[in-house]
Amino acid sequence: MTTGRWRAALAVLAVVAGALAVLTNAALFPLYSLNRDDSVYVAMARLLQTGAVTLPADSDAFRPWASAVVGDRVVLKYTPPWPGVIAAGDLLTGSPRAALAVSAAAAAVLVALLAAEVLRDRAVALTAGALFALSPVVVVQSGTFLPYLFSLALGLGAAVLLLSGARLGSTPRLVAAGAVAGVAAFARPFDALLTVAPFALAVLLVRDRGGLSRPGLVLRVAAGAVPVLALTLVYNAVVVGGPLRLPFTVTGPQDTFGFGDRGVFPRSTVPFTPADGVTGLLANARGTPAWVFGGVVLVTLAVLGLVRTRGAGRWAVAALAVVVPLGYLPFWGPYAMSTLWDGLALFGPFYHLPVVVPLAVFGAAGLTWVGRRAAGWSRPLTAVLVVAMTALTGLSLPDAVAGNRAVTDYYRTVQRAVTAADLDDAVLFLPRRGDLGFRSGTPFLENDPSLQQPVLYAEQRGAADLAVAARFPDRTLHRLSEDVPPGRVSGGPLTLERLGVDAGPAVTLRLRMTNPTDHPVAVAYLRAGDRTYEQTLDEASSRGRVHEVTWTVAAPGAASTDPAAVPLPGDGVMAVGLESREPGRTSPGPRWERRVAHRAVDGGHAVELLRPGQGWARAPGGGWRVAAAGHPVEEVRGG
Repeated sequence: MTTGRWRAALAVLAVVAGALAVLTNAALFPLYSLNRDDSVYVAMARLLQTGAVTLPADSDAFRPWASAVVGDRVVLKYTPPWPGVIAAGDLLTGSPRAALAVSAAAAAVLVALLAAEVLRDRAVALTAGALFALSPVVVVQSGTFLPYLFSLALGLGAAVLLLSGARLGSTPRLVAAGAVAGVAAFARPFDALLTVAPFALAVLLVRDRGGLSRPGLVLRVAAGAVPVLALTLVYNAVVVGGPLRLPFTVTGPQDTFGFGDRGVFPRSTVPFTPADGVTGLLANARGTPAWVFGGVVLVTLAVLGLVRTRGAGRWAVAALAVVVPLGYLPFWGPYAMSTLWDGLALFGPFYHLPVVVPLAVFGAAGLTWVGRRAAGWSRPLTAVLVVAMTALTGLSLPDAVAGNRAVTDYYRTVQRAVTAADLDDAVLFLPRRGDLGFRSGTPFLENDPSLQQPVLYAEQRGAADLAVAARFPDRTLHRLSEDVPPGRVSGGPLTLERLGVDAGPAVTLRLRMTNPTDHPVAVAYLRAGDRTYEQTLDEASSRGRVHEVTWTVAAPGAASTDPAAVPLPGDGVMAVGLESREPGRTSPGPRWERRVAHRAVDGGHAVELLRPGQGWARAPGGGWRVAAAGHPVEEVRGG
């Protein structure tokens, strides 16, 4: 293949891969994916466009979810390289999707370049690039703003530059290899180590290094890597407080390698054992064939291709299939995505994404070896293999496509509910943001870093919501609630309520309670702190019976003239509710309550309430769940 045709073919490969990325994003992930990390990378891209890498601490209620307050700043968990590409693509084209196209195109072309460097066969290399680009896991990842494909592209870039630089004795290529490896380490240190290390070892062990000694080669690579690594250390020191402290740790020390309680935030952890690590590795390994183009046929061809391939570089490529899965065995992510949530089913084995490279490279070598045999059966067999590979790939896609579309449909339902409210100059309090953002149904509702936008989206945080209300006194306040059915995590009715703040030394709450059961005993209660107050409303109640009750609550330091006023213990969330019981039963019956955020102001001499409270319900023997729609406990404002 001539150089001109080779370059033209690479250009076509890049266009196809880039177009697939943009189309996949538009079709499956227009409002982000079930893996809410992608929204954080876009949020950081928008932050970089303002010339900053952190937010002020008073933006805590509005922060992207994978972040935390460090000192007087909100620090995001992830680092700038990939968000920087997203920001640049957005500035140059007007759309962040440009970064998806660039990342996918670069990864596909670099797979082809790596195959050409190792196999010295451009036709095989192009086939490898195409097999990689058409693999479902690559297509799906390319359509999200997750960093795994970008990280792999950096590792492949470093590998190609290392191998070609050592072969040619090229100082510019080796320096560039070090720089690219440094950026890869800045972006995702462990991925960079697993991906680049086999190729670094290969160039050190090979006899022909273009006339360079091993120390000379190392010095050239270091000349490119050291400045980038120094920049990384400076970034860590300035942003996180120490050169060796990674931003990844800002959400807590439990999101790391090793065994024990693991999770992004301390409040949401799961036990992770060595057996779980093996379970995660095996689940991802079993799932890999369904997520590469050609399935088990490609895996078989890859074994054939490896056997038929010569040269030391092939072992560096093949090593990715071993080093990456084993390297991730003590990390809880592959286990969680295969067992605790639908990550493997919807996105493929993305932690093991580099494994697709040897499958594509050696699969291409095996396929072309079959096609080039002189025997009369070679071409028909090749055609059969290609048809079978295409069919297997097509059969593997529907479930993942349907699953991701279902997530998008859910997001659109929430989006329509918010849009229908026609909010302007408002604050909307949202559930499952902040530390629970990995379960958020609203990742697409994003705040500009300046907080200058018609609607601000705040994390619902109880008493802290009143501080947000005080900070934006001219904005209307609203709350989005979702009545999640028992046994599910989303998909319930949505309720958007207008909120208001009542304040004074004492505040009276008038409640209208409708008994939704046939239990005759109706009891009103107020729970504040560790104390519960009760009023028996009726011992002969019935389904549909309406009861009125009044509670007066007082600030901690207020001298209320009402001796029946309930003193509130500072800041917190109180509950006012209804319990229905059978006569003579001492065990708790079903309960419905509204949880009202409150805080003390004016030195403890006044109290503020955020009303109406959010509706919750609990069935006997069950847990509490949000139940805002049609709640039997209504607050009568103005009393």
